[in-house]
Amino acid sequence: MTRSPGRPRESTHDVRALESANELLLEGGVAACTVEAVSRRSGVSKPTLYRRWPHRTALAIDAFAARIGQQAPLAETGDAAEDLVQAVARLAEQYQGRDGVVFAQLIAAAVLEPGTAELLNDRFFAPRRAALRALWADGVSRGQLDPHADADAMIDLLFGPTTFRLLLGHASTDARSAVQLARAALRGFTLTQPHH
Repeated sequence: MTRSPGRPRESTHDVRALESANELLLEGGVAACTVEAVSRRSGVSKPTLYRRWPHRTALAIDAFAARIGQQAPLAETGDAAEDLVQAVARLAEQYQGRDGVVFAQLIAAAVLEPGTAELLNDRFFAPRRAALRALWADGVSRGQLDPHADADAMIDLLFGPTTFRLLLGHASTDARSAVQLARAALRGFTLTQPHH
């Protein structure tokens, strides 16, 4: 049997590189997550890393997206409104520590480095938004959420305030505050009341 050309996307090199990148992100933020440092720590050569990631920010984004996907998964309890509220709470909780610092640094990179905003949208935000849109659609089909509300606008309303607070630091971003903000955003769009 002949093998198809190329390696699987999630090769052992990728896994080791992403694990090492995450360690470096948590230790020293985006500045510490250089291709050279990831290569040294993971044992994956720099040419191999550059074939997969064009620059260190792309590597940092993929590592961060994988970490948040594992650490803050979406719940699916059958109560779409409450699942959305808990998704906001989980993310706020995750951002209390080093992940919040890394997220803010990635947002800054998206503003300052050409092409980084597109990478951050494609590799981090887009998959999460797709899952949240599916959760909203599920709530609409169950008669729990307003079918006339735009799912993307609701996602912005739900997650925007906590992200804004995280970036500016002017108010609390703890899970309790995030839940209050999310419930306030959902009020009027929820046909069945979320649990308290």
